[in-house]
Amino acid sequence: MNELIDKYLSHEATSQEVTELLRWVKESDANKQEFTDACSLWYSLHSNKFNSDKAFADFEKKTAKKTISIALWQKLSAVAAVALIIIGCFTVFNRNQIENITITNNELAISNVTLPDGSTIYLHQGASVTYPSEFPKDKRTISATGNIFCEIFHNETAPFSLIDSNLTITVLGTSFHVNTIDETYVVVESGKVSVANGNQSVILKTGERADLQNGTLIASANTDVNLLSWKTGILKFSNTPLSQVYADLARHYHCDFTYATSSTEAPQFNLTGTYQDMTLQETLQTIELTIPQVHYDYNDSQVRVSIRK
Repeated sequence: MNELIDKYLSHEATSQEVTELLRWVKESDANKQEFTDACSLWYSLHSNKFNSDKAFADFEKKTAKKTISIALWQKLSAVAAVALIIIGCFTVFNRNQIENITITNNELAISNVTLPDGSTIYLHQGASVTYPSEFPKDKRTISATGNIFCEIFHNETAPFSLIDSNLTITVLGTSFHVNTIDETYVVVESGKVSVANGNQSVILKTGERADLQNGTLIASANTDVNLLSWKTGILKFSNTPLSQVYADLARHYHCDFTYATSSTEAPQFNLTGTYQDMTLQETLQTIELTIPQVHYDYNDSQVRVSIRK
């Protein structure tokens, strides 16, 4: 395993070898400690504060019972790196380069990512976020795609920026929702943000949104009460036409609504009710009890709507 550590620190390990090394590091605290010691020494030998011969001698004395690949010491002058073990995983920092981390949510359930500053990013299915393993002191910049919700730690000395292919969003500390699938918009849950597209920019406050339509940023009040149902698990309807209900359900449950009759329009009924943490089947059954004139047949992500005779 010492040979793998050597290759890893020399940036010569393949992705398969890195995976094997990570598995070994996670097997025991002793393995983690051995890996940390080797990487810390590698780094310290390249600091002007250390004498390399003395540092090596001290390390060799402490680890006399361990077998260390001699190739590791022969390459100490080539790379300066330090490895940190965090919850069984590790990330290597080069003194002059910070590694970018990309997280993608491929699951139906929401996943969340904690950034180095303590901010939290919630990822809808298919969403991804890329961020540095360490933020500089004066700014915090990430990129993201898909449907995400951000809770940003307040720091006036280090503004936070989120960049995607169309927008740049800058905040000090706030929470906001960003979508870049099909349509592009930003909705502010709390605080204030600046949203820019090219030479256009708008300032949004709590309860406001900006939509990118045909290359133009349009600011308005957010009236979509179910926009964040994917995160909260709550769907609310107040005398809402079924056409809007079906649109919200389709977005929330990733399903499609079709109609048994030749009409392509939803039945002319309105719905009032709150549905929390319910499956699609449970929600449709409850709606059918509320509006018994309408019947639903469902299979996976397909819902067929018909009128009872």
